[in-house]
Amino acid sequence: MNLDNFFSCELTLENESILMRPLSFDDIDTIESISYNKELGEFGAKVKNRNDLMDYFNFCLGAKKEKELYPLIIIRKEDNSTIGVTMFGNFSFSNKRLEIGWTWIGERFQGTGINTICKKLLLDYCFNTLNLRRVEFKIDIKNIKSQKAIEKIGAIKEGILRNYNIQSYGESDGTYVYSILKEEWKN
Repeated sequence: MNLDNFFSCELTLENESILMRPLSFDDIDTIESISYNKELGEFGAKVKNRNDLMDYFNFCLGAKKEKELYPLIIIRKEDNSTIGVTMFGNFSFSNKRLEIGWTWIGERFQGTGINTICKKLLLDYCFNTLNLRRVEFKIDIKNIKSQKAIEKIGAIKEGILRNYNIQSYGESDGTYVYSILKEEWKN
């Protein structure tokens, strides 16, 4: 696999309950319905209004065009409702690794197990289809909820990157690096 091949595909991942497909500008109205939530902006892009959301979509789709991020919309199949967004990024196919992250889950879907279902589909794809050796996650040191969620699926905390990011929410004191290796993944 290489970046050109990866970004030329229209990736669709699904199981009996959710569907993940490439994010497009056509999704902006459904994403808007879950976007204006303080908790979503606590450790990610602050989206307070339609202009912020447009900026976010421009960022996501621009990063996809530049082959930096591959954003996916998450949809509940039962009623076709939008659950959130997640992405692949920091690609190094020559080293057989990438990062999963930049995930938004709508408030009504938080704590329901949807994030675990999504991560399992993404990890299965990484290890079983892309044949990667390693998948990484980077999480703000203050984002306890995301740390617990990723630890629950078997990610190992490897260390801290001090003063790593300046985000839309401000300066971060640090970012934990987590990973799952192919031999550790139990699907």
